[in-house]
Amino acid sequence: MLEREFKILGILNKNSSFSQREIASQANVSVGTINSIIKQLVKDGFISVKKTANTQHYLVSEKGVLFLENYIKGSLNRKIVFPTDDHGHINQAVILAAGERLDFKKPVGFLNLGEHTIVERTITLLYECGIQDIVIITGYESQYYEDLAKRHKKLRLIKNKNYRWTGTMNSLALAQEFIKDDFILIESDIIFEKKALVELIENKNRNCLLITNESGSEDEVFVEIRDGFIFKMSKDRHQFNKIDGEVIGVSKISKDIYEKMLEEFSTNQNPYFNYEYALLDVARTFSIGYTKLTDLIWTEIDTKWHYKNLLNYIYPMLLKKEKD
Repeated sequence: MLEREFKILGILNKNSSFSQREIASQANVSVGTINSIIKQLVKDGFISVKKTANTQHYLVSEKGVLFLENYIKGSLNRKIVFPTDDHGHINQAVILAAGERLDFKKPVGFLNLGEHTIVERTITLLYECGIQDIVIITGYESQYYEDLAKRHKKLRLIKNKNYRWTGTMNSLALAQEFIKDDFILIESDIIFEKKALVELIENKNRNCLLITNESGSEDEVFVEIRDGFIFKMSKDRHQFNKIDGEVIGVSKISKDIYEKMLEEFSTNQNPYFNYEYALLDVARTFSIGYTKLTDLIWTEIDTKWHYKNLLNYIYPMLLKKEKD
């Protein structure tokens, strides 16, 4: 069945008492065309005709309803994929670092790891992967990042003055004038292996989330995969038919998808809206890929306990793996 026939069947499903002239007006086709299509729909068993007094009703049959259901489901599963051919190396990264953690009196990125800080380690990994253009969205105690930028001249800082009352999508939107191409997006309160960046950069999908097995951290953002792409993403595990992993806060975002996220965000009225959900909104139409690393060493630092665990267990594991 063609798109036009589906549209007419949908119109009749909403109102069976429409005249052929009213159907033609809604479908933007001639009355003659409507007459021909309705005859075919009747012949195929998708609708039946019932006359009452001076009104003629076009009743969608069970077969017609089943067709509408399957057609709509099929449409939801069809995604637009941005082309990957001839796309160059990733040269840019955005680090979201505006948030405050109550357990710490400075940004999480400036917690010490040996002789360096968490953010310095992230910057070093980006440099090693050939990414020199780094934008950091600051907020809480932004002077720490301002001092860092004096030592790393290539860093560009953008301050989210409303960081206490806005979510991460607001921070990401502030980078709009600096985003020139596809980029790596990193949350500042995580530490991870270098191979996380390598996997993302080398993945053929221009839009790609890094996922791992469930960590049990109690603050996970779970994901469900369908047909090789991200289908659902939420912190509420009760929303899922199945959980395929969790995102860790390191992603590759194409400039095209970033612009679509900005479009979605332009009408947003929730100040605490996070970028993951803007990305999920876009994923209803466009394919968002993923790469899963089941053995990745990583952690998020939200509390003093997380930081203690990082120093006592996670970071020594990272150092050992780097030496090996």
